[in-house]
Amino acid sequence: MKIKIYFLSSFVALATLVNCTLFEEDTTTADTADTPRNRPNYETNEYSKNDHTLLLQATFGPDKEQIEIITRREILSWIEYQLNMGSAYDSTSDNWPTHLERTIEIAQQAEPSVGWYDADDDGTAYFNEANGDIQVTLYQMAAWWDNVLGNPKYPALGQDQLRQRVAYALSQLLVTSNSAFPLNRRGEGLAYYYDLLAKHAFGNYRDLLSDVARSPTMGAYLSHQGNRKASQSEGIRPDENFAREVMQLFTIGLYELNLDGSPNRDGNPNTYPDSGSNLLPTYTQQDIEELAKVFTGWDLVGNKEYGRLVNTDGDFTQAMEFSPEFHEDEADDYYTNKDGKVTIFGKTIALNATDRLGNASGLDAALDVLFAHDNIAPYVSKHLIKSFVTSNPSSEYIADVATVFNDDGNGTKGNLKAVVRAILTHQQARDTDAKNDPAFGKIKEPLLMATHLLRATDTEPLDGWTSHGGVSMNDVYWLPKPEKFFGYGPMRSPSVFNFFSPDFVPSDNTFSTSNWVAPELQVQTDQTLANMNNFTKNVLHSYEQNRIEMSSTLTAFGNSKTRTNYPLLLLNFDKELELMRKAIYGSSGNFSEQTGLNLKEKLANWSDDKKQTAIKALLDHLEGVLLGESMTNEMREAFEAFLGDYTFGGSEKEIVLNMIKDSYRFLVTSAHFMVQN
Repeated sequence: MKIKIYFLSSFVALATLVNCTLFEEDTTTADTADTPRNRPNYETNEYSKNDHTLLLQATFGPDKEQIEIITRREILSWIEYQLNMGSAYDSTSDNWPTHLERTIEIAQQAEPSVGWYDADDDGTAYFNEANGDIQVTLYQMAAWWDNVLGNPKYPALGQDQLRQRVAYALSQLLVTSNSAFPLNRRGEGLAYYYDLLAKHAFGNYRDLLSDVARSPTMGAYLSHQGNRKASQSEGIRPDENFAREVMQLFTIGLYELNLDGSPNRDGNPNTYPDSGSNLLPTYTQQDIEELAKVFTGWDLVGNKEYGRLVNTDGDFTQAMEFSPEFHEDEADDYYTNKDGKVTIFGKTIALNATDRLGNASGLDAALDVLFAHDNIAPYVSKHLIKSFVTSNPSSEYIADVATVFNDDGNGTKGNLKAVVRAILTHQQARDTDAKNDPAFGKIKEPLLMATHLLRATDTEPLDGWTSHGGVSMNDVYWLPKPEKFFGYGPMRSPSVFNFFSPDFVPSDNTFSTSNWVAPELQVQTDQTLANMNNFTKNVLHSYEQNRIEMSSTLTAFGNSKTRTNYPLLLLNFDKELELMRKAIYGSSGNFSEQTGLNLKEKLANWSDDKKQTAIKALLDHLEGVLLGESMTNEMREAFEAFLGDYTFGGSEKEIVLNMIKDSYRFLVTSAHFMVQN
């Protein structure tokens, strides 16, 4: 996406997000003062803009480790390295906990006196069943940050960045949320569900659908948990909620599509574009009613009563079980045709209920019908392309990826590993000239801006803070309510339609006349931007290790915090401090922490040349880790002028830390950072 940078003052390099300026084509030429210089030299000249773009697309943000890996391996090798990396799901005896295992571990660490596995009346014990503790959703969110930022306690956590980004993208397609009861009190269900997404991230979409349909989390969220066969005398008929959404949102969408995602108006998905304006619905109300019959007879393991849904009953950490006696058989007088069969898209499925695993319930046969639909390939492919690469993918891009979804080259449909590979290796994702197309790229979600910042600053958990159970906590990130800062959070959607619509068009003629969408701008409100700025300012100023150690110890600082003081994490400016120290002092000497001096005394060792060298080293570094390219000359000059006159701080070291902090802050809140292209 082409942007134009605007300045709020002569020294603060901020950019405003004003309607179409994010997509507006830049008409500056190579000899203007606003032209970017050469690419940044981050550690080594081998780190390119294309490397940086891939890390934006495929991780939660570039960090030192991934930058070093990608410069060693190069792009295609890095993609294969991530696609073929092991995972937490390979072994139950390794030092790589699943999301659910980590959630349970944090809960037990934070509240050791709680009987998390108290036995039920029948002697069974399921995690959190007896308590329905609302805190578990917070512990689940704490565990989520491990997969984003890594954790020193478990070195493997967070290494599988691509798998975790795919899981996050799938969570915005196959939506569940803690907004629905009882998931707001059964956070382990959210963790179990997220594990399904991560486990199948490089597996087959058909297998994922099967696990999603059987998951207690989805069952509770879209009300097919406890769904039962019709009874005319009791006024009962199968609930249609999941049947509708599994078609509309999870597989085929509302209208018939061509292979390239455009409307299929002529009945042939392989010829496009089609003329006309008519839209052909993919399903009818009768299809919903028929499909709803299939999704009956499923309930929580350990539920005291079939269909009961309370926060203190049943197990949310394993698939639902099948109860044949509640499965639709069309035997009731509610039906006139009692043949025990349903017809979906012309396919007839028997409503058998022969075993308690539900193997003959019709569920898998129904999912097979949906999976065979021509729409599923472009529908899912387009969502994933938009999640990783660009909000407005071309017809060619969608069709190429959808073709791989239909056949991975070995005759397999739905191979997500092949699909993700096709998305990230496609010419339009990797072509450095693609950014010249004003429609290419996307707005970063506020959450992904934050994760990028935290990864760039080598963030780790803050140790020693006090939990809800009065326990000193170590190795746990505490940012449990991202919606407080960013307006939303993973698996915290207000509805099944996600945080933002994939078809959101901002209220500006540039978007509507160009047929462009910008989904992330639906949550990028004035309030969100203000909150993001406050979050950035807070973590950079209050939770940076070197600053804390100037007036306290990390132990004392951590011990002074409780769970109410979130976010509780620890950023690190060691790299930036060392770059500037070398520029000023060379091989010996360090920044003074002495206070009570005037500015001249504080900066006695700062000649103009050394200061310029230090500022250059800092800005070159930040260009690499945050932007992957040089700022425009205008933006760079504004930063240099601002930092050249910097006087804020009680000591030499504090001045340097403030320079680093403000440079991070102003870059992270700039349009240059907020736009991914």
